[in-house]
Amino acid sequence: MKKNFLLWTTILIASVSFAQDKTPTKFIRRNANTPEAQADLDAMNTAFKKMREMGCDKGLAWYYQGAIHNIPSVINGTNALCAQYQTSKDKLWAWGDCTHNSSQNASLNFLFWHRMYIWYLEKIVRDLSGKQDFALPYWNYGSTDVTNNVMAEAIRKKDGSLFETARWSILNAGQPIPTEQVDQIQLSLEELKTNPSFAGSAGFSKSLEIAPHGFMHDLIGGEYAEPAETYYNSIYQKDMSGLMANVPSAGFDPVFWLHHSMIDRIWESWDVSSYGQRPSLDDLKANPWPYEFIAPNGDKITYTMEEMYNVVFNLDYKYDSLLYGSSTPVLASNENKVKIAGALQDKKEQVVWEQKVGKVIGEDTFVHKVSNKFALSTSKSIKSKPNAKMILNLDVAVYKEPKDYYTIYLRYPGKKDQYVGLMTFFGVAHDHGTGENHEIGESGVKLKYSYYINDDLANTDANFEIILKKKGIGDAKVTLEKISVVQSN
Repeated sequence: MKKNFLLWTTILIASVSFAQDKTPTKFIRRNANTPEAQADLDAMNTAFKKMREMGCDKGLAWYYQGAIHNIPSVINGTNALCAQYQTSKDKLWAWGDCTHNSSQNASLNFLFWHRMYIWYLEKIVRDLSGKQDFALPYWNYGSTDVTNNVMAEAIRKKDGSLFETARWSILNAGQPIPTEQVDQIQLSLEELKTNPSFAGSAGFSKSLEIAPHGFMHDLIGGEYAEPAETYYNSIYQKDMSGLMANVPSAGFDPVFWLHHSMIDRIWESWDVSSYGQRPSLDDLKANPWPYEFIAPNGDKITYTMEEMYNVVFNLDYKYDSLLYGSSTPVLASNENKVKIAGALQDKKEQVVWEQKVGKVIGEDTFVHKVSNKFALSTSKSIKSKPNAKMILNLDVAVYKEPKDYYTIYLRYPGKKDQYVGLMTFFGVAHDHGTGENHEIGESGVKLKYSYYINDDLANTDANFEIILKKKGIGDAKVTLEKISVVQSN
């Protein structure tokens, strides 16, 4: 037995050494609000100054890099920032490649594409700044430490190259994210921790994209400001919401990169946890996406799906710390840990019950009482297949992109409300091809929000309620068309 243990230990050490030799960790991404990150923020400021001075047709330019994420299909008036671009027919190579179009391909590639995107920006900053150990800092929002919920000072300096006026004014003023919004971020992070799958309508990737990803985009861009705020969006060249609140202008705000470094950190934290799973390469090849980036020397780089998959799980950086109690803040590729590829979608879904609603949920709190029959069906399904996944689906329709968000709870008599998730609307108009001005056609946009609720359902036959609590001062009507609970293996 002892010999077997020693042999296994030797193999394990060799395996770890090989993995680390293959992809050595060279760079550390740090919390932007720590002293250790200030040199990296200074380097970023130096690089962005040079990038802003470059012509927009240069691959390393601030405008070019922002446009790789996305760009408005039409600029209002003559484009003061890039004379070469006026409408979508003028797009340059790789512009508008981000994963925002509501397709399964986009959803599956969301985290992969953004990891590659910010990794290339990191390389560009490293080269232009001359700081050879530069790594992209992250904004550690949702922290219990209030100082971490303040936008980093370097991002707020009006004379710096990382400043942007079209943000929620309290953030640019150095105030922390309000407590109410911090609570929502913390709840969403905790819910993500135990998500049992990567893909699927209720999976980790889609849930993270909704919150805190979309939540923070809208928050930074001023959608949740009270009283309401309007800004001059320099990318659209008109008064509207801030850069970060709109998919086509988000990549032009330098805080975008710190935000997505945090999103990548959340993914990494979950990926190395016991819950983490990965879609297989075959899944990704069946749902391809363009992976095109600009190297620091200006070369155009295009990846096959195989090449991308290898790079994404063999990167050269780690985070200074991870969420979810991980004691090993390294990329999972550098651990001797086999990741099981999870199912692309939840298979063999069985409808437990569904109910048409057809009601506007614009009021502050919307309560849907689940009937005794449906409550019993839910309880029966749990008891018959205790290891199956229970998913709550909310089918909604919107006719204008909402500036609000909704928190979803399950409520049992005499018990504390169980948090289920957030409903946010970042990019709805853009993702569904309904125009640049948040205008949606008469037929509206149909959306489905899905949540795993195994941990939220009580072990009882008692009736329960589904609660939707609205936060915001937007006037867009959100219609709840149908509620359903499904069970999947």
